[in-house]
Amino acid sequence: MEKCGMILMPTSARSTKTLTPEHYLQNMDTLGLQQLEHLEKELEQAKQKIMVLKAQDHLETTSPDNKISESRYWTNEERQRFRKALKTFGTDFAAIAKFVGTRSSTQVRTHAQKYYAKLIRDYKRSGKAGSATVKGREEMKGAPNRLTAM
Repeated sequence: MEKCGMILMPTSARSTKTLTPEHYLQNMDTLGLQQLEHLEKELEQAKQKIMVLKAQDHLETTSPDNKISESRYWTNEERQRFRKALKTFGTDFAAIAKFVGTRSSTQVRTHAQKYYAKLIRDYKRSGKAGSATVKGREEMKGAPNRLTAM
């Protein structure tokens, strides 16, 4: 064991005192603890920075212009932001609510249900309207033309 210690030591230290491998382990532990403490400080600073950024973001989204809407009806601007966020975030209603900025995730979820129901309803209506239009054109072909009949 002493030979290991002797090999790792500089030549000037060999003559003065003999260091054991345990001594090196203790020094490594001390260095590891110092590095760990340094990393913990950096982590704490990063957490504080995140808190500051979240607070700034919160102030921006809750400013008088962007406060949570008490209105039952969605504005055109909210609907536009909702559709854009829906394409971006899918069904992550919390993310959509944050993007819209004036609605809670529950309000966004409810609006999404109504939005999808309206899309389906409009699609069905357009399909019926399309077949009715074709049917109406066929009926018009068989009917006498009013302009020529006069």
